[in-house]
Amino acid sequence: MKKRILLVDALRGFALLGIILAHIGGWFIAGSMPSEVWQKYQTDTASTIVNYIDAIFISGKFYTFFSFFFGVSFALQLLQRKEDDQRFLPRFMWRLIILFIIGFIHHIHWRGDILGIYAFLGFFMILFRNASEKVLLVAILFFTLNVPSFVREVIAYNQPPEKPKSEKEQKAEQTKSEKETAQSYYTLKKGTYAEVIVQNFKDFAFKARFQWESGRIFVTFGFFLLGLWVGKRKIFEHLSDRQRLIKKIMWWSIGVNVFIIAFFLTIDIAQLWDKMPKWFGMIGNFLFSLHSLLMTIFYIAGLSLWFSKNYMEKVMLNFAAIGKMALTNYLLQSAIGILLFYGIGFGLAGEISPAWCYVIGIVIFSLQIVFSKWWLSKFKYGPMEWLWRSATYLRWQV
Repeated sequence: MKKRILLVDALRGFALLGIILAHIGGWFIAGSMPSEVWQKYQTDTASTIVNYIDAIFISGKFYTFFSFFFGVSFALQLLQRKEDDQRFLPRFMWRLIILFIIGFIHHIHWRGDILGIYAFLGFFMILFRNASEKVLLVAILFFTLNVPSFVREVIAYNQPPEKPKSEKEQKAEQTKSEKETAQSYYTLKKGTYAEVIVQNFKDFAFKARFQWESGRIFVTFGFFLLGLWVGKRKIFEHLSDRQRLIKKIMWWSIGVNVFIIAFFLTIDIAQLWDKMPKWFGMIGNFLFSLHSLLMTIFYIAGLSLWFSKNYMEKVMLNFAAIGKMALTNYLLQSAIGILLFYGIGFGLAGEISPAWCYVIGIVIFSLQIVFSKWWLSKFKYGPMEWLWRSATYLRWQV
């Protein structure tokens, strides 16, 4: 087995393109923003188009894409370990602890960090390393479709209704929420380094609540397991033998998604959201989970077939370079975003339209490809990959 699978690196690199677009469109704030920030771009046609592109093709699809490859990497490590390697699991768990430390440092600078979540969920993924295929597939569907959150919503829907709050109480809660949102946003946009660190540290609670209430933590884990299943079956290593099946999966994924997208667009254009009954929200959330799952599968299947074409070799090599240094480039994107949009940098959050942000994001990604190719021409690992690996084995890697 090859130590690195070029296609996996290329797909991971493509995931990084989606990640920077998802983050830069919201100025790397990674949270709610005051309404006046968005309102000034509501009449901007280019930004409206970008927002629709984000909703359909980007938002909720690339954290799943990136999570999938965390599971693939674990599967590859499982397959490559020696039969008598008794230190594999302790070493992998130590590796997760180091990742959590990196994620913690990253979070207090940028609250959208996902590395800490990966490290936490990685311990649960270990429990599925020897699971049967049937158990693994059931767990994949259960988590990727966010079934735990759906069940929770159904239970809440069938509970006796709470006493409705008075108009005064509702207004007070709304005012408090808007004040907290504005305070957080302007701390990031205009605050000092120390103020940003303190704000992001406080937002650990907000992040944990969001992950639980939205069910993202379940979905992320589901894509870990999907990556584990794909990696253990060595699908990327034998892609040519499975092309017909992959094509069917790709077309079915996009076909069902067309209906889901058309359904949501119809309701959005007709402005029917507020007129729908309460139970419709549960159906909408489930369909969005299905939409995200199918779009992610479409990307994985379609890009796998596309990158495997001979004429795509150079493109694949470019994406593979940035994908091989995924940890370094993920953190570098955050550093650039902070520099551009936060008060400790240029403070441009809200000052550049989402459309222009997308252009900037593509430029940054292109420069990361150039940087990654240059770095890998001189070194075996990316700088953060080298540090992570060295800390894992407790010796400098060469």
